Amino acid sequence: MKKIALSLTAAASLSFGMSNEELVKELELLKSQMQEMKKSQESIVDEIAADTFFDGEEYDSFSSMGGAASKVYYSKDALSIGGYGEYTFKKYNDFAKYEDGTSDATRKKSEFNILRFVPYIGFKFNDWIVMNTEIEFEDGGARSDGEKNYKYAIVEFSYLDFLIDKSFVLRIGHVLTPMGLINLNHEPVSFLSADRPAVESFIIPSTWHANGILAHGQIDNVEYYAGIITSPDAGGFVEGRFIQQGKTGARVFSDDLSFVTRISYDAFDGLNVGGSFLYGTASVAEESRPQITTGLSSNASMNITMAELHATYKKEGWNIQALAAYGKLGGDLEELRTDLAEEISESVNGQYLNVGYNIMPYVAKSSHALYAFAEIERIDMDASDDTTYSGNHRFLEYSGGVSYFPDPKVVVKAEYKTRDYDSEATYKDENSINLALGFIF
Repeated sequence: MKKIALSLTAAASLSFGMSNEELVKELELLKSQMQEMKKSQESIVDEIAADTFFDGEEYDSFSSMGGAASKVYYSKDALSIGGYGEYTFKKYNDFAKYEDGTSDATRKKSEFNILRFVPYIGFKFNDWIVMNTEIEFEDGGARSDGEKNYKYAIVEFSYLDFLIDKSFVLRIGHVLTPMGLINLNHEPVSFLSADRPAVESFIIPSTWHANGILAHGQIDNVEYYAGIITSPDAGGFVEGRFIQQGKTGARVFSDDLSFVTRISYDAFDGLNVGGSFLYGTASVAEESRPQITTGLSSNASMNITMAELHATYKKEGWNIQALAAYGKLGGDLEELRTDLAEEISESVNGQYLNVGYNIMPYVAKSSHALYAFAEIERIDMDASDDTTYSGNHRFLEYSGGVSYFPDPKVVVKAEYKTRDYDSEATYKDENSINLALGFIF
């Protein structure tokens, strides 16, 4: 259009015998008018965008998710690329858990790991339909046939959000289970410790993702989730790990479902409190596909009850996170134990508190942040005394260190951690030095 307009102007000018100088002036005037028209169009686009509820800045959290995971909601472009990564170093000073000395000696070796690399891909189809996907490469992402090899590449979530209103959004697909603090926001810049809290890894268990339909939204200072997800596979339940090993992937049988809800409230500036609740049914999958056996057989019908309360405070240099979680298995638990030959605990509980403070203003004048932090956790993965060595599933964990943010999107962490097992445990207490480098983009 621009070339056509210029050609017509030039032709018209020549036909009226306009001089070169006059022609140049006319062309400059036309160029200026077209620039004004472009600015007007951009202004209209901005006004349309303002009519939606994407009024945050890039890397702001949306629906309690991580900053990088939320990029698509605030991006000016239809296509959004983001992600995060974690590199870790661990060295145990002492370790005695396995039955053979070789495994204990191996565990005490220094370990460096590309723990995670996770790209996010998001796309806005229009101003009310958004696709968001997370692909996780764990421990380098190369899977082998070894039973204990946890390396994998997986779609951790992939869903469509139908943004009907700020107070009501419908999320459909493979979703993050809305429980706790870490499960929705597990990016490394969102917590100060080198490792994710054990309570949220063992009990909730992060990262927990499932197929489902969720409604979520924000009403004044309250944010909520409520919906139905596919339940864990009871055939994966093992001693000391509650439902953790029963988590399933994106292709699952969906006869067993769980209802889940989460509410958080901005009580006042810097303080957020909330909680979540889940109740569902679970059974044992005897075949993963028709004629492909899992090697398990049980008619046990289980139910799962979980609840947690959490609070965060982030203001004036403070970064505080606290959470308490509870879980219980009901139904044919005794039958399940017999069929799986596992001493599965009926109930579990745990709590943690992480307190951090930005000491950078006392060290140097800088826009960087340097948090000194301390964390204490208490966890009981056999609160009902159902296992032979229940002390092995109870411990206190203490850690302390620093987290340095040279940029809000990059963090370097160093901590010392001690795991103090119950007095009746056969395991020896563990001490480790942990280093971590994390980033989002």
